[in-house]
Amino acid sequence: MRKTVSLALTLLMVTQLLPAAFGAESVASQISAMPTGTNIEIHLKNRQEMRGTRGPVSPSGFTLVDARTGEHQIAFDDVASVKQLTKKSHVTRNILIGVGIGVAAVGVTAGIIFRCGSFGCN
Repeated sequence: MRKTVSLALTLLMVTQLLPAAFGAESVASQISAMPTGTNIEIHLKNRQEMRGTRGPVSPSGFTLVDARTGEHQIAFDDVASVKQLTKKSHVTRNILIGVGIGVAAVGVTAGIIFRCGSFGCN
């Protein structure tokens, strides 16, 4: 049992280290690959978090454009991680809400017809 647990833990550690060992994408290449105007969230090495759109890229850094605070020049060396933000689509939710309202309306109508008849309650 101990050997199995040790083997499982070793495999988990190795799978976490493999991306770093085989050249995981650097922050600079991730940011450079994103098109200008992409909404991003960056975590800086000083534990600060910033959001905005990606502006022009230079060899040493890039510009983060925030609608509220303006433009910030960020060096690639200061960035700990970057994440591309996507807008969530609510199409499925909206369709389900519409279907639910329709089913409720049909149910109420059917209940009134069965209780009072097709000509209504006296």
